[in-house]
Amino acid sequence: ALLICVQIVSAQTDFRPGYVILNSGDTIHGQIDYRGDLLMCSLCRFKNIDNTVQEYTPTEIQAYRFIDSKYFVSKEVDSKTVFLEYLINGKVNIYYLRDLQGDSYYIEKDGSGITKLPYDEGETYVENKRAFYKTTKHIGLLNYYMGDAPELQTKIYEFGEPTHQNLIKLAEEYHNVVCDGERCIIYEKKEPAVKVNFELV
Repeated sequence: ALLICVQIVSAQTDFRPGYVILNSGDTIHGQIDYRGDLLMCSLCRFKNIDNTVQEYTPTEIQAYRFIDSKYFVSKEVDSKTVFLEYLINGKVNIYYLRDLQGDSYYIEKDGSGITKLPYDEGETYVENKRAFYKTTKHIGLLNYYMGDAPELQTKIYEFGEPTHQNLIKLAEEYHNVVCDGERCIIYEKKEPAVKVNFELV
């Protein structure tokens, strides 16, 4: 019975303060269910002041955000509309998506459209010998979008697997190089290094 209770507690909702931006442009404040990235990139569960829960799909609202934390915007990628997590807003914008195919990152500059940063790694066979590979197409795209900051070229060419941390850091450095005075906005909230969760077992 105690083991079952642990599973039930783990499956409970986690509503946190936030707001949604409707397609009309109106903003509604309330609480948003904080779940895993897979769910939050496809659905927003919003609770208003009357404790009524409303579910929004990416076609029904422009964006939603947790206060001082994650920010999701509705975007069309690969011929479908999804919620992308907005990581950084600057001279280049960086977005993140988790779906059934895995993790993906996207880059956008000057409203010229959104582009996926493809990355793949794994094992293959060359002349019957097993070899490990990492793709580098994302490096070419980063260099294209940030080509007006030549001082970052070395760092871009050495760029490894895209992650929240290294993409935010690179985009922030690029913004500071090409932008005079205006600061970029980082939406990701830094979590504490250690968390302690107590459960009854």
